[in-house]
Amino acid sequence: MADNNNNSTTLENQNSFGTPTVFAKPFSDVSKIEVFSGQNFRRWQEHMSTLLDMYGVAMALSTSKPDESSAKQVEDWTYANKVCQHTLLSALSNDLFDVYCSYKEAKEIWDSLILKYTVEDVVRQRFVIGNYYRWEMIEDKDIKIQINEYHKLLEDIKAENILLPDEFVSELLIEKLPSS
Repeated sequence: MADNNNNSTTLENQNSFGTPTVFAKPFSDVSKIEVFSGQNFRRWQEHMSTLLDMYGVAMALSTSKPDESSAKQVEDWTYANKVCQHTLLSALSNDLFDVYCSYKEAKEIWDSLILKYTVEDVVRQRFVIGNYYRWEMIEDKDIKIQINEYHKLLEDIKAENILLPDEFVSELLIEKLPSS
């Protein structure tokens, strides 16, 4: 018999032994989730977080296994951990899967990915800012090409979610103009 509670996360049927068989709430097809291969971590992270939150299991990404004092909490966490761990591993490239498949908790996978890829974001941001600051205009080069290079550098900065005041951007451009 089906559980009539609309907020329920499970359906129960009686099996041939007279004990209830619990079926998990239908979960979206994880094969359609964008596979993460090391690029665009923040977008992938937000996508995964939203998906897991929508199914009420995202708490396993931020909490470790509770102590054995509450069987219901342990059961809920175990279910959430399995769903999160399976979903995360299914959405990783083969190379990343090989690295993270041995982790026992979804939280460990999540925290490790955040640590690795947010540090790389900082390094990439420094690189983009360095390129922007070192760029210079040259008298012998076509001005249109140089302006396009400058706009590309600004787009790189925007892609990294770095906000620069318009005054700073315009003053740096003036500073980079050739002296003639």
